[in-house]
Parts: sequence; structure tokens; C-alpha cells
Amino acid sequence: MTGIVRKRDTGEKGNGGEFGTTKRGEANLQVTSDAGADDATGTALIERFGFDVRTADPVEFDEHAKSAGEELARARSRQRASVDALHRAIGDRKQAGGSWGKSDEEVVGAAHEWVTLADGGAASEATGHRLREPLRNVQADQEKLERSREQVDGLEAAFRVRGGWNRAFLVANANGHVHSSTSCSTCRPTTQYAWMTDYSGADENAIVSDAGYRACTTCYPTAPVGDERSLPTKMLTDEEKQDEVRRENERAARAAKKAKAAANAPTSTGEPLTVPDGMSRYPETLKTERTAKSWAVNGVLEEASFVAYREQFDDASTDFPGSTVNRSSRDVIVESLADKHGSDTDGIRDELRQKAHAKAKREYTDETVRARVVGQIDDLFRPSA
Repeated sequence: MTGIVRKRDTGEKGNGGEFGTTKRGEANLQVTSDAGADDATGTALIERFGFDVRTADPVEFDEHAKSAGEELARARSRQRASVDALHRAIGDRKQAGGSWGKSDEEVVGAAHEWVTLADGGAASEATGHRLREPLRNVQADQEKLERSREQVDGLEAAFRVRGGWNRAFLVANANGHVHSSTSCSTCRPTTQYAWMTDYSGADENAIVSDAGYRACTTCYPTAPVGDERSLPTKMLTDEEKQDEVRRENERAARAAKKAKAAANAPTSTGEPLTVPDGMSRYPETLKTERTAKSWAVNGVLEEASFVAYREQFDDASTDFPGSTVNRSSRDVIVESLADKHGSDTDGIRDELRQKAHAKAKREYTDETVRARVVGQIDDLFRPSA
């Protein structure tokens, strides 16, 4: 997650070397911003930190501090990976609990010794060749780590020299609290935070208000106690923001789908149209204009074909099952479509009639048969009495 820091990455109490060989004291910085400040000092600070630590506003300052903390975390990860590679190169093995058999210091010392022996001819060149590159990587990554630590420590020292300001750190897990620092007694050294730099330098009341139910009452004793409903929060982790975007996209997709269905519906209200089906015990639900028109056209063509065929025989009945019901349902469809589009029913009937004619032309190549079917189509599209 972008912006996650741990307590050890903020430099709030200083950090020792990775192998614990030295302890560093307070960074020696001159960050006063009075008119007589030495220009050379200001230039040096900008060169070191990339911005003027003496005059930057809290948000800008903490954005840089946040980036420095993230770089420290990456440097620590890279250094850990290079040390692990050296453990493997030296022949060390992990134990049942996941820890290496030798300490990092022992492995680095052993690698130095073997490389020195190989350089002097007292050990095989194959050993020296195997260890030189991983040892160089450890040394290079250790230097980068120290530089990153110095950057974090220097910014924290500048923060203290300037007198500090309100900060907000959101614990990066579900329902995590917002803290004023990464040193809250309710948190652990391994706790991960999202540094809410937008609130750097803000009034504490504003932080507590926006934090809502997430405000830590240890860090902010005046913070009210409540839940997500009674005290909603404006402070979200990146994952929560992504979840909110996903939910909003889903809501928008559902709304768009509903709007599309309403636009395509055969009614002016956007609702489906349910009509009796003369050929079935169950009514027909028509969700779109297209299905409504198709139902009307197909029903007419089916009945027209039935009647046109039966008319060839003197003793054949031309009573189509459900004809009266279907004619009435077609009237309902025509009236609904006319109401939706603000047109007259004759125009809708003519459109449906033309569609049925076109379909009959495709299905009946014999002109005599087609003429009988078309005649029935024209009759069936007349309004019911």
C-alpha cells in the first residue's frame, strides 16, 4: 500500500545501524528561518533534502518526510534481500523457525574473511568468486540504507527544531485508529500506518472531526467515542478508497443498467409490460420495445399463416386459438408504445404492419400464398372492436 510506514521508518526516536555497531545521536541541523540565516546553510539543506526544511509548510514538509520513510522501507527490504543472498552464498541454512543458523554479523564477517583469504591465495578462487558479488551487494545496500536513515533522522530532527505540528497517522488495517504519532502506547513496533499528510499542521479539532470514530482517545483525549454510523470518518486507507471506488463503480453500473432498461422498456414509466398470451396459461412479460414489437409481429404472422392455409379448404376451421386475447394484447402494446413516444396509435400499427409484411416476404416466395398471408396481416392489425 502506498504511504505505509512503520514506527521504525519515521525516525521518531533514531535508529541504530542494521548490524547494531554504532548509535547515532541527534542530527546537527540549523533550520531556523530568521532573516540572518546563512544562505550557504540553506543551499546545503536544500541539496540534502530536496526542499527548504526551514520554510516548507507542514504538508509539503511531511510529504517529503513520508517519501523518505517509504524509501527507507524499500532500502531496508533491499538490504535484507542482499544479506539473505549472502547467507545462502556462505552456505548457511535456515532453521525450523525460519531464522538463519548464523547471525547477519557472523555471515558478513565470514564472507570478508573468505574473500580476503581468496585474494591472498590461501583459499580457492572459486570461493572468492562465489562470495565477492553478494558481499559487494550487502555493502552497497547497507550504505544506501544508512543514507536513507540519515535522511529520515535529519527530517525528524528538523521537525523537532521547528517546534513540530499536529500529524495524523491512520493504522493501515480494517477499522484502524488515527494517531497523532507512531509512538502511541496502544500500537506495536510492527504496526503499519498510512501517513495522512493532508492533515499535517491542521487544528486538532479538525483532525478529530474528520477522523470520526477512528480518532484514538489516547492520542486525542477529547475525541468522542462512537461507531462508523454515529461518527463517520473521512480518513480512509488506500485499500478502503479503492473499495469505495469499486462500490461506486458498481452502483454506477447498476444505475446505468437500470436506466438503459428503462429507456428500452415498452412503457413511458420504464417498467416492463405484461400482457395476456392467448396461446398460454401464463401472461407474457415484455421488457423492451424490441421484444414487445417482435411479440406482436410474430403473433400476427403465425395467426395469418394459419388462417391463410386453412382458407384453402372449404370445411377447415379458421378459428385461431387465442385470437381475441392476442388482438387485445396487441392493442395494449400499440397504446403503450404510442404513449411512450407521444405519437398516435395509427403510426405504431403501421410500423408493426410493415415489419410483418417484410417478414412474410422473406418467408413466402410464392406470390399467391404471400398475398393471402399479407391480407390476413392487414386484418389482424386492425384495432379490436
